[in-house]
Amino acid sequence: MASSIVSVVRRVSLMRNPQSLYHFQFEIVNSRSFKRWVAPTLKIMKHRRKKAGPEPLRHRSVWLNWNYTAELYAFGRRLNETFRDETLRTALIHPSYLEQEEKQRQDLGVPSQAVSLKLEHNSGLVASGESLMNTYIKQYIRQAFPKVPEEGICEIWEYLVSVDVLSHVATHIGLSDIILCADFPPEKITLAKSLKAIIGALEFDQSKERAEYFIQDFVITQLSDKCIFDLWDIPNPMAVLQNILEKEGKDPAEPRLLWQAGSNTILALYYVGIYSNRKFLGKAPGETLAIAEEMAARDALSRIFGLTENHKPLPFGKQGRQLIINNNENNSSLSNWMLSKSI
Repeated sequence: MASSIVSVVRRVSLMRNPQSLYHFQFEIVNSRSFKRWVAPTLKIMKHRRKKAGPEPLRHRSVWLNWNYTAELYAFGRRLNETFRDETLRTALIHPSYLEQEEKQRQDLGVPSQAVSLKLEHNSGLVASGESLMNTYIKQYIRQAFPKVPEEGICEIWEYLVSVDVLSHVATHIGLSDIILCADFPPEKITLAKSLKAIIGALEFDQSKERAEYFIQDFVITQLSDKCIFDLWDIPNPMAVLQNILEKEGKDPAEPRLLWQAGSNTILALYYVGIYSNRKFLGKAPGETLAIAEEMAARDALSRIFGLTENHKPLPFGKQGRQLIINNNENNSSLSNWMLSKSI
């Protein structure tokens, strides 16, 4: 009875004020609720989806709106780089793709001489990009860390050119969807080689300098959140420190216990400092005296090599473009810092 009276009042108000018709319709739409069959239907759909299992992983090209030419153009625009179409296509063709195509032709009975594929794989561009990347990364690291021995430079270089790092970069710049290869998703080694081919293609189409800037922006930047001593493990750091001090004519390193806490508990903590002729070299904590001494020696070495937490950040962007790299100079080797005694 009350609802009918309300509806009559609303009709009368609409006749007097037609402009309120929109607000009345909006109110009616908002007052609608789900029907009784909606909840059971959704439960059944969820049960069927769970029973069917997860959605199979499919390549982006299976969808109707896939346009490979447009994807290649968009890839270059995203990176703010200009590639020739044929060069970029070649850089993204893995040898396994050509092998797969040839096998499919043989299965269908189509002779290879009838219609040639007219495709070239990216092995040449991979070799070119790998050579440039290996050379430039070492030169850049030597310039950015002038006090780090050559052994540390090699460890950093091996991390940056590893398959895990290169495949990580390749995935996040969108290579996984546009690589032509036999496997999907592409393996890490395939992604890493494709990234090297992109660098080689950039050097071929643009210039060596442009390719080096690409390496700096996408590969070397992976060091921005890394501790160098996590990548470079120095065996027996205390012996290395003693030899360096002796080589420089300084007094030997002397570890001192600064303070300790909970020595008789499982939460024991020792804080050790390293000194040479009462001159502070480094300090670090540890759960035992041996561990604390080793970590303090590592801290002293990090200060000697200029790898402290507040060291100058790596030059990227405008500073990286202005970096002058000497192609002939190598950093001093760790063996040159030490005496002939073994460590």
